[in-house]
Amino acid sequence: MELAGASGLTYNARVLPIRLTCLSRISAGILLKAFEQGALGVLLLGCPPETCQYESGLVHAEDVVGQARKFLVLLGYSPERIRLRSLSAESDQNFVEAVNTFLKEQVA
Repeated sequence: MELAGASGLTYNARVLPIRLTCLSRISAGILLKAFEQGALGVLLLGCPPETCQYESGLVHAEDVVGQARKFLVLLGYSPERIRLRSLSAESDQNFVEAVNTFLKEQVA
């Protein structure tokens, strides 16, 4: 995220990035709270499993996303409004592409 800004790469101003220590810190409740606050979608970008210093961040996030998607369906939302991707911290261009692709798919 910081590298994207330092490189002069831009993404839509409607995006509200929230930085976490690790995706193992999220819960289904936190994800659903984003929708309660008006989010159209939630994109989680985490470290690839082989570089996770907490060892299980992405695995935990996969479980949480599965739970949150079930709740979204019950609430009448598409489960695709929550996405999870692994992304290297050094991938500034990939970060912007992931965000912009997610936005296009949510608006379409």
